[in-house]
Amino acid sequence: MLKQKPFLFALIYCVLVVAFKLFVFNSGMQMTKLGMYSHILSLLFMSPFILLLVFLARKERGGEIEGKVALIQGLTFVLIATIVLSIFNYVFFQQALGDYIVNYIQTEGPKSILEEAAKKGKTVTQADVDKMIKGGIEDLSAFKDTTSKLFSMLVFGIFSSFVVSIFLKRGANA
Repeated sequence: MLKQKPFLFALIYCVLVVAFKLFVFNSGMQMTKLGMYSHILSLLFMSPFILLLVFLARKERGGEIEGKVALIQGLTFVLIATIVLSIFNYVFFQQALGDYIVNYIQTEGPKSILEEAAKKGKTVTQADVDKMIKGGIEDLSAFKDTTSKLFSMLVFGIFSSFVVSIFLKRGANA
């Protein structure tokens, strides 16, 4: 059962994160603070899963777990969750989020650019605004979006796994 737990925990975590992200998107809160920080919240939500996973693995082994075994449990969880959520993110960006962002840039972008220029005391022509909007849209890509999220998940997940394995290791060889 020890080898199945990281997989099961990762799937549960992924289902919850996907449900959260779809809720934020479908409720129209994508451009609110909740939407803007939804990825960071999903990263922070990873730590309790790793903690519980390693704690249960330690309990299953009679209260003792080596640091290496604890780390492997956490890293297995992180790897599975990262793969599943990266696939979701890529597909979601291609199907819905990319179009949403393009629409947002086209509708809100000119106003934002002009407001920012006014704050800085700069003059921006309509041609400049159009060029910035076009550049912003051309810069969008599902690969770039997924890669940035993949990298942050791996870094935070590895760090969390390492910290949890240090704090929860227990035993003669730990």
